[in-house]
Amino acid sequence: MRIAPVPSIHSPRPKPNALLLALSLAGLPSFSYALDACQFNDITQAQEPILAIKNAQPACYNSWFYTDSKAILGLYSENSIDSINRALALEVSQYQGTEAQAKSIANLGEFIRAAYYVRYGVKQDFGDYSDQLSNAIADTINQFMLSPYSLSLGREQVAAMSSLTLMVDNVKRLPSTMANFIVLLDAFNPQTAQDVQFVDGLNNLFRSMSGHASRDDFYQHIEAHPEYLETLYRFATEHDWALGTDADFILYNAVRETGRLLVSPYPNTKTRVIAILEKVLERYPLGGRSDKLWIAAVEMLSYYAPETLEALNLTQAKQQLEQRIMPNRHQCDGPAIIRSQGLTPQQAEQACEILNEKEADFHAVANTGFTPVADDLNQQVEVVVFDSNESYVSYSNFLFGNTTNNGGQYLEGNPADTNNTARFVAYRYAQDEALSILNLEHEYVHYLDGRYNQYGSFSLNLSEGHIVWWLEGFAEYMHYKKGYQAAVDLIAEKKLSLTQVLATTYQNDTNQIYRWGYLAVRFMLENHSNEVDQLLALSRSGDFKAWAEQVKRIGKSLDSEFSTWLDTLTTDSGNPEDPTVPPIQPEDTMNHLALGQSVTLSGEQYSEQLYYIDVPDNISELSINISGDGDADLYLSYEKIAHYYDYQITNFELHSNETIALEKQANGTVLPGRYYFSITGREAYQRVELNTKVSYAITDNTQKPSDDLAPVVLENRQPMTLGIHQTRYAAIYVPEGMSTVKVWLQPIDKMAAHNVDLYAESEHWPTLTHFDQASKRADSYEYIELPVTQAGYVHFMLNAQQANSQVELLLWLINGFNAGHEILECFKLKVGLSFGGEDCAIWRCDKELWSAVLLAHVPFTTLVAATF
Repeated sequence: MRIAPVPSIHSPRPKPNALLLALSLAGLPSFSYALDACQFNDITQAQEPILAIKNAQPACYNSWFYTDSKAILGLYSENSIDSINRALALEVSQYQGTEAQAKSIANLGEFIRAAYYVRYGVKQDFGDYSDQLSNAIADTINQFMLSPYSLSLGREQVAAMSSLTLMVDNVKRLPSTMANFIVLLDAFNPQTAQDVQFVDGLNNLFRSMSGHASRDDFYQHIEAHPEYLETLYRFATEHDWALGTDADFILYNAVRETGRLLVSPYPNTKTRVIAILEKVLERYPLGGRSDKLWIAAVEMLSYYAPETLEALNLTQAKQQLEQRIMPNRHQCDGPAIIRSQGLTPQQAEQACEILNEKEADFHAVANTGFTPVADDLNQQVEVVVFDSNESYVSYSNFLFGNTTNNGGQYLEGNPADTNNTARFVAYRYAQDEALSILNLEHEYVHYLDGRYNQYGSFSLNLSEGHIVWWLEGFAEYMHYKKGYQAAVDLIAEKKLSLTQVLATTYQNDTNQIYRWGYLAVRFMLENHSNEVDQLLALSRSGDFKAWAEQVKRIGKSLDSEFSTWLDTLTTDSGNPEDPTVPPIQPEDTMNHLALGQSVTLSGEQYSEQLYYIDVPDNISELSINISGDGDADLYLSYEKIAHYYDYQITNFELHSNETIALEKQANGTVLPGRYYFSITGREAYQRVELNTKVSYAITDNTQKPSDDLAPVVLENRQPMTLGIHQTRYAAIYVPEGMSTVKVWLQPIDKMAAHNVDLYAESEHWPTLTHFDQASKRADSYEYIELPVTQAGYVHFMLNAQQANSQVELLLWLINGFNAGHEILECFKLKVGLSFGGEDCAIWRCDKELWSAVLLAHVPFTTLVAATF
């Protein structure tokens, strides 16, 4: 992955051992393969839809969240959701803490949350639900929180609490529910801390606080109730016994979301928050089990109040922490340097061998001639390997600045900078002798692709669009080659055109970005390698505008051929080419097992039956079990075919009675992807039942897409590409002597119907009603000119009316007459009125930029006159 926002809310983390933990899970429910009639379309046809919702299985939730937008006119209409909320309120009023009641509450709650999720996606056409409806739902939530049974333990009871507390953010009513919500934190104790799902339900308070960023009513409420700040501080410090346990994420989030209130426009709130964070830093110094709380406080201060950290030597602190967390260093025979938390020298050398083999294959496939692109000085790359997802989530963002809600990231930096360090960060998903580094080859291919195929920085690569399919699809192709069955399986679900795939952005879903990107790259390499060579010649020279135009032409001309080629894959997907995986022999059968499905097997001694299961991103618990007569063994691998002679985990027991449970990631869910397993006869076996037992999580995975709320630090005259769903922040430090800050905003995709507004404020972070200046056109072409009188930070907020917007932000610091003259000469050159030269390149005064200025109805004469 080559995109790096910063994560917001941390969720439950796993125990710091293996990904796969062999244990018995007798308490897990088993769902039959034939689900009850609770899919969204089934409910629309039910005679009593509310009864169908109340009796639904959690496996149906996804169909509720991802149904067609036409549902807004039917079951998701305002009147329908009002009726469902009335049914929910009735259930809450009668709640006695029983499993059946809790199941009904959870299901009704999830249905309402799904309605808000779908409504958000069509907000531009239908608007929001009314305040009257959202207020009524908030009343229901308050009624639940006040119930003596709201904090009952048990699987169904915790699911009900999780759903209704998470709903606060859906309906954006934290101010009217916070008084009751914050009291729920009193239920956190050593006993309840053992139930990570329960703790995650309490953690929804902090998800909601993050989700209310930029909302003035929330900041007003906090200003009127300073006691909340002290309550949150006491919560974190009085429960520090939980540090180092599976539940410590809630303490981290308490500090982090308290710190995010530095965004508040109210000086009293900011002063109180700074005092709290300074107490946290004093109480929990860096260098022990409390590192996470120190990091949480420092991150928020550095984002939103950097002037308070002058006394702290953060550079030295990062160096010391990095040396402690990453003590091992191994230089490969090639560009890679392996830095790890706990790899043995043998494992580090094994990683080097894998990367060297991948590099040789890369040069052969991409026809690079082993020649880097111009101005690329990234002769080496650091491969930073954390021991676990937990360590990755805890430290990587602070140390390296990457987001951690993923499987690893490549951080290219500025390849033309002699002081730049290219690196990718990753983590191990199993703590055994196997290497088990997630996405090792994928991220290394990003480094190679950036060095040999893509001129300039990552932002420059993205500047003209129509390239994400290659960046991620090529990395996937180089990893899987023809053995990516999970991508092939998507074809039967919904076939995309080549034009659609080639227009992919990072705002599309993961299937389109990675798996459909893989299919497009594989199609082009197998059938149109000459066109690939031509495209790479353009990207190597930095002509990304020509790349985008050529890709558009390719899509139109090859749509039909691509569709026909996809049909051939569904019948003959090819054999894996990973040399570590023996090819499947013709007599072998690879069987698909659905979540919750059970099958009965028999086999002879030494026989092997192969299965795979696809795990989505909302599974909180999953185990695979065999039980029956004879002696069969169970072997499992992640994203790699498992055999009795080549596997990642087994739990050997005599006879046919074995269970493998998949451990959770830091976000409380099982690592999504494809899991392969083998059932092999140590002796003959009969009537062996193969079961999958599953629990579905009620988490923020089905919330609307979340933004990186950490401010982007802008550089003068350097365009910045940003993805935005709802709210993003940016800032620039203005030195002495500057008189004006000029900011332009324009969409990356000129044809997209997005609307992003721009707000600026010199004294504090702007909100929707507190700002110095704002540009709020009906599109995403915005311009602000802000006078400045002293050195310091200028703050910006971007607010999107639709999710999945991509924009470019460009800022100029102006100093009197000379700057205005430079802009004027630059513009004259562009329109052929005068000579000029270097300044045009510096100011990036290109046709698209000035088109944006003109489209934003900012007359050039006014723009220039303002600088004199």
